[in-house]
Amino acid sequence: MEDGRQERFRALYLWARPRIVAYALRRARTAEDAADVLAETFAIAWRRFDELPAGEDALLWLYATAGNVLSNAARGERRRSNLVERIAATLDEDEILVASPDEGALLALVALRSLGKDDREVLMLTAWEGLDATGVGSVLGCSPGAARVRILRARRRLDGLIAALSSQGIPEKHGAFTGHKEGEGAAFGRPPEEA
Repeated sequence: MEDGRQERFRALYLWARPRIVAYALRRARTAEDAADVLAETFAIAWRRFDELPAGEDALLWLYATAGNVLSNAARGERRRSNLVERIAATLDEDEILVASPDEGALLALVALRSLGKDDREVLMLTAWEGLDATGVGSVLGCSPGAARVRILRARRRLDGLIAALSSQGIPEKHGAFTGHKEGEGAAFGRPPEEA
């Protein structure tokens, strides 16, 4: 009897997989997230296989399940983001600037706070927590390659903000804050091998 259940599930999987993949890819942030949605959807389908409707209705059930998986993931992400923001809000700016209370530190802090929360988190993970792309990817739930792209883009946006602030009369002496000497560019938290 178990063999028959496995064969029926396998047939359902082969038939519905392309549709669920397409559904997830159109809604998930990344291909990795879509793969997670696919895996979780079919894991639920296996556990509740006896409850699945027959025929085309099974596909609708799978769509609904995939939608719930996506919603749960989004709620979890919002909870994590809210927690990070609450923790960050408790930090005293004076404590952050104590290590380097110069104009460069203030410039970098203003630029960092002007970035979106995703960019801020990536840069804080690399510069303040000392994580490499593999570590950042693990924390953010993405591949090391995707993390490298996120880090690079966040650094470019920060560099642009620092340049814009500097052009408004704030000197670009942020080396003490970012760990780079003046004249090395506006790289934020770049590991030595990438500088």
